[in-house]
Amino acid sequence: METRSPAYVAVLAVIAGSILMVGSLMKPVELEPEPAALPTQADSARLQRIAQRRSLEDMAEYFAETASNAAEHLVHLEHVGQTGIVWDDEGTVITSNTADPLPSALQVRGMRGTVYQVDAPPVPPESPAVTLLASEDLDMDSVVHIPAMLMDRGKWLVLAWLNSSLESAFAPALYLGFRSIQCGGRPAREVSLSMTPESEMAGAGLFDLGGRLIGVVALCDDRYVALLPESVDETLVWNRGFPGRLLAQYGLRVVSLTDREKQYFGGDEEVLIRELWRGFPAETSGLLPGDLIVSFDGRPVTRPDDLQPLVLPVARQLLELVVRRGRRRVTFVLPAQANPETSVATSPQSGLIFADEADGFVVQSVLEGSAAATAGIRAGDRLLTVDGSPVRTAAEARRILSSAQSNGRFVVVERDRKRWGALLD
Repeated sequence: METRSPAYVAVLAVIAGSILMVGSLMKPVELEPEPAALPTQADSARLQRIAQRRSLEDMAEYFAETASNAAEHLVHLEHVGQTGIVWDDEGTVITSNTADPLPSALQVRGMRGTVYQVDAPPVPPESPAVTLLASEDLDMDSVVHIPAMLMDRGKWLVLAWLNSSLESAFAPALYLGFRSIQCGGRPAREVSLSMTPESEMAGAGLFDLGGRLIGVVALCDDRYVALLPESVDETLVWNRGFPGRLLAQYGLRVVSLTDREKQYFGGDEEVLIRELWRGFPAETSGLLPGDLIVSFDGRPVTRPDDLQPLVLPVARQLLELVVRRGRRRVTFVLPAQANPETSVATSPQSGLIFADEADGFVVQSVLEGSAAATAGIRAGDRLLTVDGSPVRTAAEARRILSSAQSNGRFVVVERDRKRWGALLD
């Protein structure tokens, strides 16, 4: 066997080591992958807005189609500039009340341009909804109502109305539920939305994406709200009853005395005038909130229903009321079956409507939980009288109201065109 010298073996070892070293140096380096950069909060918000915008853009056509279909049930009130809804198959149209009384007869126009004549019976001044009665077949389908309580919150709804060009206009809104409110002095239920209805939407319908009516945009005191159809129906029923007709025709609200008021006035079989509206016959005849009605046309009055003949057709043109004002009895004459549109004092030559010079002073604030707040008095109201005496300065009002009075103080307050009385304990 041939032997190798140690030097030869050493040379081979050096050569082999060099080859391994060169191979190691020439081997490709495997780099660790860098982690992907996370989006910033601003980037996430921007991406979310883009997604939402694309979603809304995708739904815009659907909203427009819903509004166009809903417009088949809508009319535009000529010279009033708001929308009405065909409520039933009997020719009834529902719209929002207005700050000024609607004319007794007016024209409405459907989306296809057809003109219809409608009558507007008097309604109480604060009624959120008004009934219009068509004198001919509307040739339009009425809306289909569904209870809002059957809907899930977060669903899309569409407010639909007709503009002056008879084009359907709409505004999408999210349904947030409904809540109880006071509207025109009466309880009502409002549909809560993700947006606030505006004046241009007066009389608009609130529809689900299936075209069913969820609410009606109506004037509630000093703001527009979407009322549930059930609340609208309840309002219309009340308007047709005796209290509503008395308020609509005479601007007069009467009530039975409460126990505290019986103590204050010293009587228990009289009817209290709670509220009067400026320009209506009850106010222009000289009646005041706080007057106690003793008799009507010679017959004793012990409850509000005794005044029902005021709203019924009668042969005579004038009716007589006797009231107790303080210790005096005063007789007033009211026109029978009055029309509130013609009861406001006007100047035929100038066409101007005059208002009485303002009395009293403006209430700047009302303490929460106080007797005044409970009575419904709020900042901006005008305090006219306390216990039948005129009030002209804040100092005078503070002096009178702060003085001791075991039976309380009866105050008369004015807001806009309404005057009403309340007993403050």
